[in-house]
Amino acid sequence: MAWIGVFLGTFAGLASSILACVLWELPLWAALLLYPLAGSAIAVAVILLFMLREIRVPAAEPVTGGRTVNG
Repeated sequence: MAWIGVFLGTFAGLASSILACVLWELPLWAALLLYPLAGSAIAVAVILLFMLREIRVPAAEPVTGGRTVNG
């Protein structure tokens, strides 16, 4: 879960810094500051979404009664 957040955050930060220089014509120092901000925000958001997803999915309950393999 954390690895997915880190990878997506890295790519999002890289894309945002490139777009900041090319499309928005920000100076290089602003684009370099944007890289860790966007990357860490995306990474934290992905990790939180996965954590919320695990909280909402109930754990499987053991089956009571019925026959088992041993009899």
